[in-house]
Amino acid sequence: MSFDFDAMADPIIPVGEVDDLRRKQYEAFDGYFTRLIEEQETRREDRWQRDYSSEKAYVASVAPNRERFLAMLGGRHWERGELNPRAEALFETEHYRCERVFITPFEGVEVDCLVLTPPGDEPRPAILCQHGLGGCPELACGFCPTRGAPAYNAFGIRMAMEGWVVFAPRMLSGYGREEYSEIYVPPHDPQRDAVLRARTRIYRKAMQMGMRLFGTEMFVLSRFVDYIETLPSVIPDRIGLYGLSQGGQTALMFPAVEQRIKATVCSAYFNWRMKKQVVPDPRGRYVSYIDTTEEEKFFAGHLLEFSDSDVVSLIAPRAFMAEVGKLDRAVYWEYALEEFAKAKQHYARLGIADKCEVCVHEGGHECRCIESFEFLRKWV
Repeated sequence: MSFDFDAMADPIIPVGEVDDLRRKQYEAFDGYFTRLIEEQETRREDRWQRDYSSEKAYVASVAPNRERFLAMLGGRHWERGELNPRAEALFETEHYRCERVFITPFEGVEVDCLVLTPPGDEPRPAILCQHGLGGCPELACGFCPTRGAPAYNAFGIRMAMEGWVVFAPRMLSGYGREEYSEIYVPPHDPQRDAVLRARTRIYRKAMQMGMRLFGTEMFVLSRFVDYIETLPSVIPDRIGLYGLSQGGQTALMFPAVEQRIKATVCSAYFNWRMKKQVVPDPRGRYVSYIDTTEEEKFFAGHLLEFSDSDVVSLIAPRAFMAEVGKLDRAVYWEYALEEFAKAKQHYARLGIADKCEVCVHEGGHECRCIESFEFLRKWV
């Protein structure tokens, strides 16, 4: 039986009135959560009980925060079983031998890593060179056709030539033949979106199991550290990390939970986290994640306890450097400097201010590979 709407005598509520109510509800919710986030900027310290009386006391005092940070990243759901490493020789130059090494971090998953080993029998310090979103170990090391691009500056090859044993692990970056140069691109670039769709698909599946994609990758990286420590070519207590962009996120967050990393350089990521996450910039100086499709960049409870300076406080007393380009639209350098000043205070109060540095350069979304190399030589 059909219903004759035209015969109805009931009044019609105008569409404009409905839209106005929708808008008001959206603005109310948006304003409410914005106020909560802004309030946490002054209340976050209440969740910390840092003890600066000694380095040992300090590490013990932040241990509960470290556990909560690990839980925020997704926790650890896997046993440390057999790695079953296997190596494939790729080529050799006068400066290094290049291999592709595979390990099994957990059942059913095999991941690879490029390893560059300088000649000689003596053990050397090791460096993890971590690529960013859409990148790959080959690009980070300098083995792709785009190696002349300024983003990575072939930092893997260059560190091997300086005498480091280089490990460049592969993180999930989508798949296909599209070249993504890792120079910063607008948030809705088609190639970037293709990479994000691949990561978001796995991220959503992990979330259904109470896990997180990024936390899973951090466990994989910790298994590479397990592997590195077994190698006669490496000094096991001298392992550093250098990462760009999303690799910079790794360089910030991984050492906060993995205390075997002696020094780390976070390139093109360290920021005033509240601004980067949820505050768009009307002047276009940076892109906030709230205006992108990077769903996995949001962690439950993140801004309650862990701005970037707080994460650095979990790295202390080990060495930390932030690398920031003035032309980088992923990081607004003035906000990064404000946040860095807070991070530096933790080192200063421990009497080790020289172990926390920032390099602000005139470039963009790239590895500087100058001050950072000096920093890593000093502290690793």
